Amino acid sequence: MTPRHAEELISVLKQKALGLEELHERARILGGDWTRDQLQLFLLCAPGVTRDHAGVFRAGTASSQDELQAAIVEAVRSFAGKAVPAAHVRTRLPNHFVTTDEQVLAVVRRTAGLEVFGPKLIRIAQ
Repeated sequence: MTPRHAEELISVLKQKALGLEELHERARILGGDWTRDQLQLFLLCAPGVTRDHAGVFRAGTASSQDELQAAIVEAVRSFAGKAVPAAHVRTRLPNHFVTTDEQVLAVVRRTAGLEVFGPKLIRIAQ
């Protein structure tokens, strides 16, 4: 598993709690080849990740920046791989987010799985 995959799994855990089986499946889809035991050890050692008595993992609550980042990822994915300018991404964000093109670009630059290229176009990283 790469650091990018680990960030994405932890980001998912900030949004909702998941069991080891579902997390292992997500890691596998991302291209990871860790066993369930390896993934469990990683999650138990990851800062901010906890496991309850039922074996469900969760990460600390999402900050407003984390929520914006997750919304931007979903907006970019909604374009089905097509490269789009930040203004188009902003139109697909939930109404409670007030942001600028520059802020969207800054979030994309630090988000695993997204990239800025060309004349400030955004797409899913390849």
